[in-house]
Amino acid sequence: MIYDRLENFADYAALAPEAWSKIAAFFSTLKENTPPGRYELDGDKIYVNVNDTHSHEAFPEKLEYHVKYADIQLVASGAEAVLCGPLDGEDTTPYSAEKDCGFKMLGKTDVSAQLYPGVFLLLFPGEGHLPDVGDGSRVLKVVVKVALECFGCVK
Repeated sequence: MIYDRLENFADYAALAPEAWSKIAAFFSTLKENTPPGRYELDGDKIYVNVNDTHSHEAFPEKLEYHVKYADIQLVASGAEAVLCGPLDGEDTTPYSAEKDCGFKMLGKTDVSAQLYPGVFLLLFPGEGHLPDVGDGSRVLKVVVKVALECFGCVK
């Protein structure tokens, strides 16, 4: 997991140089009024989901995890918390290879990353996270999905 200011995003380019340049170009166009939807930066290898949503209370059975994609999460407007913890126990919702998503019970929360404009959170596969936590306020949420192959990994 990496949590940092968006102004430092380029500092992590060595992780996946080709992907980073495409993502940085997209970030440079991101505005508070960016329309919700899916934006493909490199087909299914790198794509962005922009969601106009509301934060919610923490649902303990919704510790999310992925196997094939890393997430880069940030907000264009609003604020939320992302609770992060270890993946322990059985699935509360079985992993779906099609959606690259499964859910477990949230155990001990080791990290609470506060997302607001100007910061980002990078989560790798296997790192449990419960996003969108807050007081019900509107959030324009951006989630970049980056296939592990962009990092030189094959799963």
